[in-house]
Amino acid sequence: MLRSPIRALRAITSWRVWALGAAVAIGLALFEARDAWSPPDGGHQRAIAKLAIYWGLWLAWPAALWLLLRIAGQLRRGRPLGALLALALLVATGGLLWSRFVEPHQLRVLETSIGSTCGVRVALVADLHAGLYVRQDQLEQLVRRLNALDVDAVLVAGDWTYEPSHDLHRQFAPLALLRHPTYAVLGNHDEQMPGPPLKAELVSALQALGVHLIEGRRVPLGRCELAGLGDLDAGAAARDLAILKKTRWSQPPARRVLLTHEPDTLYDIEPNAAALMLAGHTHGGQIDLPWFTDALLRHISRSGYKRGLYTPGTLRVFVTSGTGMAKLPLRFRMPPTIDVLVL
Repeated sequence: MLRSPIRALRAITSWRVWALGAAVAIGLALFEARDAWSPPDGGHQRAIAKLAIYWGLWLAWPAALWLLLRIAGQLRRGRPLGALLALALLVATGGLLWSRFVEPHQLRVLETSIGSTCGVRVALVADLHAGLYVRQDQLEQLVRRLNALDVDAVLVAGDWTYEPSHDLHRQFAPLALLRHPTYAVLGNHDEQMPGPPLKAELVSALQALGVHLIEGRRVPLGRCELAGLGDLDAGAAARDLAILKKTRWSQPPARRVLLTHEPDTLYDIEPNAAALMLAGHTHGGQIDLPWFTDALLRHISRSGYKRGLYTPGTLRVFVTSGTGMAKLPLRFRMPPTIDVLVL
């Protein structure tokens, strides 16, 4: 009766199976990397490596099956410690499978009341990171969910790309179906920090698809006024703050809302200049591990903000955890999120 599981165990542990899987993953990575718009100076090789991880994680499925059979074999031989070790590895592998194949597709909508006096509802998203990991079907899912919401506008807090295809109009084609007015700024990955030099083409594609880029500009937002600030690392935030300072606001500070990419932009804003700032950039940590992720964010950023509403002073800051992925094609305990804000 045990011959079939034993044969399966031997087949899965065969080096030929793993070699074939690795070869397929590398082949797919090489094929897809041809169209990736990668940074100069070795960016193409890094894109191949990232895509190899993206496809190579499919090997976690046979690894999970092998561990399951391993547990059965260890118990049959009366080795509880071996079975316990295999179980621990199976749990870790299960978490990896969840983070790669399940959670990145579990787009959620969270509603937060900010208590402003704008009289509007907005959908805030950020870090779409279309490209290596986030494919067109995920953008289509995002657009469908946004269109189903009862909101007055969609706000996008930057980082549209993550080494996308060269045809950016095709890459972002689903955005043409957005039924709400959409206002946006760019992020560090759109400004080659890091990333390929695609800003001009990205701006052209987004504008052609009906997205209103508002860096250094102000637009009405209900009874409030919304202003856009470019990316902090690229120096665009300082540029846009200087532009806005020279022009007259139509609303008092209590009715001014700022849209930017990085939460740390708040330290460049003068006291009492606005009531609320909306940002992204952090991905909510993307892989949210107890204690470690919070400590890491405090180490790599001045504010240490992860996601949600913060009140460091008179300027409140709301940080969305974004919808895409960078560095690793994983999300754990931090699913892609649309934040509906009641202002």
